[in-house]
Amino acid sequence: MKETTDTNDFENTIDTINHLTEDDAKSLLRIIYGFVDTAMTGNGGDKVKLEVIEKVSDIYKRIPDLNELRNK
Repeated sequence: MKETTDTNDFENTIDTINHLTEDDAKSLLRIIYGFVDTAMTGNGGDKVKLEVIEKVSDIYKRIPDLNELRNK
């Protein structure tokens, strides 16, 4: 059952990403790049890299909220 839920979440996230405006997409890419750059060039080691993965995952989970706010 979890695989089906994961597939649905993935498809919903991709669909939501497809509906981002260009400005929203660029803003999200800048934020994600900042996190990744910090993880790769900082001194936090693997712990920081894992934290960045969690932050980037959270960003993707919140994209539907961004679209909903924009459409109001």
